[in-house]
Amino acid sequence: MNARVVLASSSTRRRSLLASAGFQAIAIAPAVDDGSLRVRARSAQRDCVALAWFKVAQVIKTPQLFQARAAGARVLVAADTVCVLGDEVMGKPSTAEEARRMLRSTLGRTQRVVTGVCLVDLQRSERSLFADVAEVHFGEITPTQLDQHIARDGWQGRAGGYNIEELPSLGWPVTWTGDQTTIIGLPMNMLTPILNQMLLRGMMPT
Repeated sequence: MNARVVLASSSTRRRSLLASAGFQAIAIAPAVDDGSLRVRARSAQRDCVALAWFKVAQVIKTPQLFQARAAGARVLVAADTVCVLGDEVMGKPSTAEEARRMLRSTLGRTQRVVTGVCLVDLQRSERSLFADVAEVHFGEITPTQLDQHIARDGWQGRAGGYNIEELPSLGWPVTWTGDQTTIIGLPMNMLTPILNQMLLRGMMPT
């Protein structure tokens, strides 16, 4: 696959967001367990950006895999997303009970969703770092609705234990402000012009 963009992630949702914006991308998962790394509530934006950069560095450190799967790629992209509720940072729950606790604590409250992004121009060795923040307000749901969500594994691999695209169709009363794609995991409103600029530079003679 002759992709010009490499996504340092195994997230199908992030890859789908890139594809919807017209970017052909190949995914290479970084050799890092971001769930084991700490993000602090008061510096969530900075910490998420640092984790995104760390993911990029992990992929760059595997040159054989990179050359085998993404030779000729122009830009490497990585992101990290967490939910912040008060002083608590909620990443991806590791168990169903952890997901249940996260979601129970969120009901009737508003959380911040922070996504940090790192882009690296592989030919020019230039990078761009930024973070975006959206807010999600959860209304109340029934215990049955929560049980059904947990039972169907809708929490797995998702910061805060949910996918914002699915919840309205399940009858969950959720509203949000800001870029929905930031909540999904890749802030396309901010990312798209930066990525286009990097790719355009790649078409110009140096």
